Amino acid sequence: MNETANLPIDIEEQRNWIIDFRKGNALSWAEVAKRTGIPQGTLSQFGSDRGYAGDEQKVADKVYLYRQLLASQAALDMEAPEVPGYFECETSLHLVSMLRWAQGGRMGGRVVVAATGPGTCKSSSATHYASSFPNVFYVLMAPSNAGVNNMQQEVAVALGLGEVVGTPQKLTRMICDRLRNLGNPLLIFDEAQHMSAASLEEIRGWHDRIGVGLALFGNIGVMQRLEGTSRKADFAQLFSRVGMRLIRMLPLQADMDALAQAWNIHGPREIAQIRKVASLPGGLRNATKMLELGAMMAASENAPLAADHMQDAWAQLSSRAVAA
Repeated sequence: MNETANLPIDIEEQRNWIIDFRKGNALSWAEVAKRTGIPQGTLSQFGSDRGYAGDEQKVADKVYLYRQLLASQAALDMEAPEVPGYFECETSLHLVSMLRWAQGGRMGGRVVVAATGPGTCKSSSATHYASSFPNVFYVLMAPSNAGVNNMQQEVAVALGLGEVVGTPQKLTRMICDRLRNLGNPLLIFDEAQHMSAASLEEIRGWHDRIGVGLALFGNIGVMQRLEGTSRKADFAQLFSRVGMRLIRMLPLQADMDALAQAWNIHGPREIAQIRKVASLPGGLRNATKMLELGAMMAASENAPLAADHMQDAWAQLSSRAVAA
């Protein structure tokens, strides 16, 4: 990568390039401005017949920097392996069966809870199910939307109601009216350990009112809150409605082997390395990061991915974690 201070950046070359780039990608000047970080007014003048009245060299330098960014990203795309998306494994199939059961039967939806460690297929299974079946809505929770009103707003967006405002009572009516008109609706709350006690009670009320299925996916904190002695009384009504639960801190060996198969890896040394890393906290997520970096190392050598590449990749990744 070259520094603009050390290069004679030709203004007309950059002007012609940015004009062709905008036209070739059917972009507005506003869209190009966002990508390049150059103010729209400055950029549109620079790309006009009259040119920019200010310092055109500075604008040309910024256009050149953006071209370098695109070239760098293109090179990375060529080197980066295609990471498998959702793949079936024992845990993911278990989670999907729970979601199918939660979505309901003749008597309406049910409540399920999955409390698992990181890298155990939880989020990928939830998003896969939501994209595969109708009337399933995925809601990602966070500390910022833990409270009732913010949680309701996230649900409203997931339901396609847009950015809604109003009292909690009004939003609950809107949400329930929307869900009531759907067949076997299911709400999946991922990272549900962030939900406040009031939010959990609110969605329990939705379940009681209209029979919507509820899936609470999160870390072990989800189950500790529902079953823990200090809070059990607070969540007794919701806890009594939980019909199916899964607690799993680490992926199963069958899950690890399914990851290897998804990457088309069959060598015993390579599978052993995947199992080793996936057995640590972080599970399949860390194993996938190792495989992705290892595959890039192998590609730089024009060689197939091998256990040595995986070990070198994991050494880099684990040292970063220690340094952090």
